[in-house]
Amino acid sequence: MMIKCSGVVLQDKKELTVIVLAINETFSLKETIDQVSSFEFVEKIFIVSPKFLSKECLETQKNLCNKYFNLKTIIQPDDFPGYGGAIKYCFKFIDTKYFCWLDGDGETNPKYVDEMYRAITSNKDIDIVNASRFKNKIFFIKNYGYISSIITYCFQILCRILFNSKITDYTVGYRIYKTAVFKKLYFSSNDQNFALESLILPILIDEVKVKEIYYQWTKRSDGESHNSLSNKLSYLKIVYKCFIFKIKKYL
Repeated sequence: MMIKCSGVVLQDKKELTVIVLAINETFSLKETIDQVSSFEFVEKIFIVSPKFLSKECLETQKNLCNKYFNLKTIIQPDDFPGYGGAIKYCFKFIDTKYFCWLDGDGETNPKYVDEMYRAITSNKDIDIVNASRFKNKIFFIKNYGYISSIITYCFQILCRILFNSKITDYTVGYRIYKTAVFKKLYFSSNDQNFALESLILPILIDEVKVKEIYYQWTKRSDGESHNSLSNKLSYLKIVYKCFIFKIKKYL
């Protein structure tokens, strides 16, 4: 379901669509949309939510729709469930040269959209700009905890070894893509694994070039996380699947 919103029309050249995922966020969602809307290169913004979104989040979205002309809200259909399903369903409506997604909880700070966009448009050979928590070569993620930071950092090293890549962060899921590159690929994941799969599969295609910028993760202060420990452990399933794909590709 898509709701067209009214408001102020932005006149500058625009090449980017931004997908914002929201379930129960309120003030952080507003801050995210306000920040993204301030970028002159953003053509469209989609807020996508499951049917079980909170009443407070829905009310926040309605207020934002009245404020911004280029904002649309989308409710995921049943056949596009989860984190990955939300993005894949929204992708049907994207017709700009570039697109990205971020969370409405503030953990993927929207201020980095500007830096990522400048990076991908300044070099025509770059297909994906990846925001990395480990680009500065420090394993500790502020407010993430030492154990979680170590496990997460080690997982990134595992992916670098298995996929012969210099990428330092595979799981944060904060990136800008060339839309044409994304269209070439089929992603099977509908859950949190989509964040991992949607980076590994592109890099297994020889012509895809990825650039990284440093990104400082910020702990959410609004809503609640739905990324459980079991979800994080399921990343190993996608790593195995992609590694088998890599082996078959080079046989």
